[in-house]
Amino acid sequence: MINEVLREEIVTACREVAGDCDVVSICLYGSRASGYAREDSDYDVLLVLRDYSKGVLYHYRDVGQMRLAILAVDQKALELDVEEGTLGDFVSGRLLTPYTPVLNGEYIRESEVQTKRRFAEEDLCDLVVEYGELSRVLTVKPEYLVLARMEKRAKAYPPLRYSYINMLRGELKSANMRVILNGYNEALEGLQHSKIISFDGENIALSSDYVDRVLPSRTLNRVVNLVNQSRSAFQSYLTHGKAGKVSLEVVARELASKLKRELQIAFNKQEIEDPKNHLFLKTERGLISLNKRDAIIEALRRIRGEGGLSVKTLGGALNEVYLVTFNGERMVVKKFTDWFNFKWFILNVAAHGTKIFTLSGKDRLSNEYVTNQLLAENGIPIPEVVSISLEDRLLVEKYIEGKSALEIVEEAFSSESLREENKTSAFEIGRLLAEIHDLNVTLGDCKPENFIVGNDGRVYVLDLEQGERHGDKAWDVAEFLYFSGHFGTVLTAGFQQFAKEFTAGYSTAGKRRILRRAGRLRYTKVFFAWTSMPIVQGISAILLNA
Repeated sequence: MINEVLREEIVTACREVAGDCDVVSICLYGSRASGYAREDSDYDVLLVLRDYSKGVLYHYRDVGQMRLAILAVDQKALELDVEEGTLGDFVSGRLLTPYTPVLNGEYIRESEVQTKRRFAEEDLCDLVVEYGELSRVLTVKPEYLVLARMEKRAKAYPPLRYSYINMLRGELKSANMRVILNGYNEALEGLQHSKIISFDGENIALSSDYVDRVLPSRTLNRVVNLVNQSRSAFQSYLTHGKAGKVSLEVVARELASKLKRELQIAFNKQEIEDPKNHLFLKTERGLISLNKRDAIIEALRRIRGEGGLSVKTLGGALNEVYLVTFNGERMVVKKFTDWFNFKWFILNVAAHGTKIFTLSGKDRLSNEYVTNQLLAENGIPIPEVVSISLEDRLLVEKYIEGKSALEIVEEAFSSESLREENKTSAFEIGRLLAEIHDLNVTLGDCKPENFIVGNDGRVYVLDLEQGERHGDKAWDVAEFLYFSGHFGTVLTAGFQQFAKEFTAGYSTAGKRRILRRAGRLRYTKVFFAWTSMPIVQGISAILLNA
């Protein structure tokens, strides 16, 4: 809740922003409304205006000791975003989480419920697409819908993960989840009235008629859902840029600073709760969870037999990758799904005309295994394959102890000079990539986190699911450097050293024309949504001068 003094200050500031426009509604959202704000956090305000010619625009106002970040939006634009996600849910997505009404809360409440009804229907449709006939007997808890939507939104816009994790941490989780579910429960009653589900206030069951409508076009729905989700993700980025009266270059700079928090979350193994904790199948023994870890454990027992086994998520939340300890042996397990690994669809949209990523889980598993074996036969350091299950789409590899190249990138952006050992590592990564290219093999997904400097001093390459023969070598170089660039806000001397050592290493075994090609516009344009333009231009100059 907010006191009357604060309420009046917010309303006064919003009326100043509104000018001649009529104010439709005002609410407080974000960290202040959800209870996890730091002392210096902004007060995030959503201001809905009638006939607002600027569409969507941020305004900042300092009121006493507080800073208001006012997101002004035209009423019709908001309603289109609520109904259809026209703005990539850039505005309506804020109604997924707790907010505090300031003026005309009834309007915001109606928009919240309508948004959550659309989200719920989309996410239930995705369940039918994913589980097919099995979806007829699923028991779905409303919490699944909350967490599934958070997971999708955070994958499209990583800084949201920081917000969601903090919103649902410790003592805040119960209160915030209760508030979020209140709107979902009303939305679910509407879906029940439409005969899409049955809902008893605790459990959701999909109606057979609804499943019958979705299943015949299951393959088409996969494609349509992916296209829509990708379009939504990038429309949200574009709206963000427009709302700030800035280009995507400035948006990317903002994201880069926020992504440092995302990295910290990944290193601390923090994550949004697995939505599938709230999916169940009915059995004689009661409800059985479809939790991802439970499924991994069951599949591993079929592969490896009985024994002491523990599973935990490994690395960032964009990958379905797990660290498994089995009878004291540490292994990495990758689960290859067809389409829920959302990052590829975003990248396919971003890289359109430059690079196409393989989406099929079966194909990605094949790529990983075949590329792994080819590199191993030629002496390239890669994790040894322990086991593979085509049926479960699982690949089990030995865990490599060491330091990720991502840590070196972080040091490069936090200092003006790299330590000698990290210069050597950057050089060796470049040389290793050139040796791989010399085999006419490309990695396809060539990011810094996919290289590990092992405790034995050798550089290992991981994550080969986009590997292929005779692919685009310049793409590998471009992705490694430009994507590395999004972890910084300015082009430091330390990162320039990193990039130059990498290119020097590559030049020892690879062709310099590949480096120069990676510096061209065809490749730089792909990364403007992630990496600030000055950093991209600086990297491009290093490559063009190779």
